[in-house]
Amino acid sequence: MKKILRYTLLYIGFGCAGWLCASCSDFFETDSDAVLKTDGQRYEDETAARAGLFGLLQGLQAVGDNYVIMGELRGDLMDVTENSSQELHDICEFNVDEENSYLKEREYYALINNCNYYIHRLDTTITRREEDKNYPVKVLRPYMAQAKTLRAWCYLQLCLDYGRVKYADDAFLDVSRPVEMRTLDLDGLLPVLIQDLENVLPWMVSDDTPTSNGWVMGNADPGFAGSVRYENYTANQLMLPIRFVLGELYMWNRDFLKAAQTYYDLIYWNRLTTSSYANSYNESTLLPAGMNWPTQFSGFAYSDILTAIPFTDEYAGNSSGLSKMFNSSYVLAPSQTLIDLFNGQAYTINTKPVSGDLRGEYGTYVREMETVNGSETERPYVDKYNYMEANDNAYVILCRTALVYLRYAEAVNRLGKPKLAFYGVLKYGLNKDTYEIYNDLLKDELTGEPWIDFGLTYSGNVGFFSGNYGLHGRGCGQQNLQLDPTYVIEECATAEDTLRFVEDELLAEYALETALEGNRFHDLMRIARYRNDPSYLADKVADKFTGSGREAIRAKLKNPQNWYLPTTVKFDGK
Repeated sequence: MKKILRYTLLYIGFGCAGWLCASCSDFFETDSDAVLKTDGQRYEDETAARAGLFGLLQGLQAVGDNYVIMGELRGDLMDVTENSSQELHDICEFNVDEENSYLKEREYYALINNCNYYIHRLDTTITRREEDKNYPVKVLRPYMAQAKTLRAWCYLQLCLDYGRVKYADDAFLDVSRPVEMRTLDLDGLLPVLIQDLENVLPWMVSDDTPTSNGWVMGNADPGFAGSVRYENYTANQLMLPIRFVLGELYMWNRDFLKAAQTYYDLIYWNRLTTSSYANSYNESTLLPAGMNWPTQFSGFAYSDILTAIPFTDEYAGNSSGLSKMFNSSYVLAPSQTLIDLFNGQAYTINTKPVSGDLRGEYGTYVREMETVNGSETERPYVDKYNYMEANDNAYVILCRTALVYLRYAEAVNRLGKPKLAFYGVLKYGLNKDTYEIYNDLLKDELTGEPWIDFGLTYSGNVGFFSGNYGLHGRGCGQQNLQLDPTYVIEECATAEDTLRFVEDELLAEYALETALEGNRFHDLMRIARYRNDPSYLADKVADKFTGSGREAIRAKLKNPQNWYLPTTVKFDGK
């Protein structure tokens, strides 16, 4: 990552001056100093466009830790400790004020402003002609699509965290020239972002891009060939897949058909499979044996980690503090709710259950005995981020294959295919063998839609997905889980009850597989939004509290207005 940062810092002057907003009273005030100081720089060749894009991506470092802290500490899986600051307690208890130093609203708006500048200075009409075919290629279109994807992701995070945004698609450059802005809540923002990304999605694999260029199947999204590398990072691992962000927008918009197709396309075009990362017991001794699940993090392969924010200690402000917060400072810890969830799973050995999902204490957290105030105390420490290191630097995950499959399962379940979601994604794995062996179980849901083909109808797909395993087996007995007669969809009175049962199982699997990666609070928000039931989120979050605090949090969160962080941006003159 050091090479990336050296390279992009040379371009900060014209592409990323928006950090100045941190000292301003309001990022959008007309007398603000938070404007880009530019000389009319334009991006008219691939070298400049790539440098500018990586400059934008560097801006994610300003929000990476915050994405995890706000996404998890307000949820049910992370908790404060006796060492936590009052600010962290305030976040956990939904008492955040505008002075809380963990708020990063301005950093998000700064990055959006820089994206707007880049987008309006990028010439997408520039072409080159391939020597072999004399074929015109609009080489800068994928850069535009990437910048708009990053901007859409930032707007979505802002709206989910703060309840509404000031939307502008032009850069705030000059105090003498006001920028047109709209105040949008989530329902108003989603159609705007969806239309913007749908318009540029074809640019990732453009009709005028010859396959000799390298943007072919497997590297189609996010649009850079695997040969583009910096240090040990491939370029596409530093970028958000447009199909992932578009799928997220569809999910929040409750357009589950488009979401399922979009996640499937991301899986198909990138050849993503739920590989055999699993922790397992020795069946003779019942002692932990193969502990392979955490290796997906330390391996940092593109097929597992699709997008991450890498950090470095080389430059001030570009380092992550999460590992220290989880370990040496011990100010953040796994909640008892999360520990109980792991312990409450049944690991299956020859159909005989053994207590506990092995992804818990062997990859997500560890228990250590320590002397606290003169007595021996067992403490749980978050261990997952000790594995998240590449090139000797920490990283924060934004998108990985397991998360994409869980999102796909969430969408297809809402489309009336709960068995495909549960048995296909969680228990057996989506592949031709599953479709054939369990045809009697699944056949009423295998109704020919293109987004369910994992080797079902097109023989060319068979090999691609033969390595798909059920996600739940990664911690609960990968091979024997398939024979477990207890891990099944319960009989329910109505189709709606079945949908909700499977949805609850998916939410549990989100926790077991992706705990503490930054998604949890928004996952709870999204399900509560589907069900039009704020108490769904309120009950989940309140369960990590004890005594009178539990009911106080539940009562507070039954009002969705209390889900949002305080904003320092002025809306409608207020």
